[in-house]
Amino acid sequence: MTKIRGIIVVDMDIDGGFKECAKAEESLENIMKDYVKGNTDVKHWQVQCRERRGDIPPDISKMKFRSN
Repeated sequence: MTKIRGIIVVDMDIDGGFKECAKAEESLENIMKDYVKGNTDVKHWQVQCRERRGDIPPDISKMKFRSN
């Protein structure tokens, strides 16, 4: 068995405030729910939106992840 972690980055410019951002996060969560439904390979998933700074997209191949 090979374990992998899929990483998806979505940069968004949301017109509005916290309510509109919460709706966007909920929409992304619903997309993931549909993707993992019935997929026995998926062991865990989560969606979290955070404020971003700047306009340069990140290079996810250079990102480092740590577990606490």
